[in-house]
Amino acid sequence: MTTVVREHHPFSAAELIRAWVTGWAPAREVPPPVEVAGGFRLRVGLPGHRVRYVLFDIDRVAELARTRTAPGTWIKVLAPVERVRAELTSAWTVGVPEYAMSGPLRRATASAPSGYTIEVESMDEVVLVRVRATDGAVAAQGRIAVTGETAVADRIGTDAAHRRRGLGSVVMTTLGDAAAARGARTGVLVASADGLALYSTLGWTRHGVLTAAWIPEPESESASVPAQPRPAR
Repeated sequence: MTTVVREHHPFSAAELIRAWVTGWAPAREVPPPVEVAGGFRLRVGLPGHRVRYVLFDIDRVAELARTRTAPGTWIKVLAPVERVRAELTSAWTVGVPEYAMSGPLRRATASAPSGYTIEVESMDEVVLVRVRATDGAVAAQGRIAVTGETAVADRIGTDAAHRRRGLGSVVMTTLGDAAAARGARTGVLVASADGLALYSTLGWTRHGVLTAAWIPEPESESASVPAQPRPAR
């Protein structure tokens, strides 16, 4: 089993994955994860993304790849791309590397740059943050799901027309403040290569590579999903 660096919280690989899927589910409004050997199963229920297995044990990948062959099935595992690809059949498409990260959550007030306003909305355990431009358009946004002492940040993004203005930091600081106010101490997220630098600057620690693989659905079953979709974090 992979073991991650111990910082902010004594995470093992299994604990890190458990924390992430427990918060990812409410953040994405899908049913709670179900524990399976080596990880968890989530019923996502979207075109091209019907069910997702999130694993901390690479040794489970080969069996799942052979036995879970329905189109729209995804596997996400805490292991490098090359290692994961070696366990898969030719039916699977492999995504780009992503990165499991954790960071401390603190009470802090973010100030939006001139011309922008911060909007916070709470929905049960999920807090949504939007940064709006003067015309009302959403310039940056994100959400965080609080599940006890941990919270999962998800769907963090800045519109291309508003990048390089510090809006990503504004969103993350506001999300962290909201989660800390609810008692969370440690944040968990999965970062793209583009997001890695931002989160590292904010004090988050990279723990390992997460690799996604999926079996595409035929276009007739999933017309809105590209033949090679970008993995959904």
